[in-house]
Amino acid sequence: MRTRKQKVSNLLILAVLLILVAVNSRSIANPLRMKFADILAGPLKGGNDTGSFFARLLPWHALREENARLTRENDLLTRKLAETLGLARENDRLKALLDFRKTVPFTTIPAQVIGRDPANWSDSIIIDKGSSSGVSEGRGVLSTRSLVGRVVQLGRRPAKTLLLTDPNVKVGVLVQRNGQGGVLTGRPDGTCKMIYIALDADVRPGDLVVTAGFGDIYPKGIVVGDVVSVGREPGRLYKYAIVRTAQDMAKLEEVLCIR
Repeated sequence: MRTRKQKVSNLLILAVLLILVAVNSRSIANPLRMKFADILAGPLKGGNDTGSFFARLLPWHALREENARLTRENDLLTRKLAETLGLARENDRLKALLDFRKTVPFTTIPAQVIGRDPANWSDSIIIDKGSSSGVSEGRGVLSTRSLVGRVVQLGRRPAKTLLLTDPNVKVGVLVQRNGQGGVLTGRPDGTCKMIYIALDADVRPGDLVVTAGFGDIYPKGIVVGDVVSVGREPGRLYKYAIVRTAQDMAKLEEVLCIR
């Protein structure tokens, strides 16, 4: 744009010079000079003003480079902030896990969840501790909120834990409020079902359910979840309760393995 304006201006100036040279009379030349000056003053001034305006603008190439640089810096800062917040949350979780570990009356081994079994995605987890760390097959696994399952497969480093929500898990449990017993089993919808409850038993929504401590897999008194509803199986001599686990199994990141 600027080069074109300059070419037009140069052509106009050249035309003026040629006309002035062609005029021999000094008396005629002066009026002609003034007339051409009047005619050309506007376009010449406009061309100069336009050139000055564009000269004051930032070069587009430099502007694009600056924008790209600022975008890269913003992306880097955003990523660093996300990483910092992630580390802070992880530190908080680990601190809570270690603090909880001090309160339980049995020995535990902290472990991190490193994956899910592709064949059983929703009801099992893979942890980063195995036999070399003292983890034993068949032992219970906890979170800071509740019991979450038991170890079913063991390697030297990793181990597979079957979660409470898996239908293959069976846990002896009690209603904490009155000691009413039953057996907890997993359900496909991610909740659990407490079965074999006597028909005349006092079990209500909101009741806290804990482990009964039968056998050596799960110590007594570990929180499992709370009752959300109570019903009766048709033709059966007992009723059941639907139990919501205290721990959201989809959000498990660190656990404690009972030793």
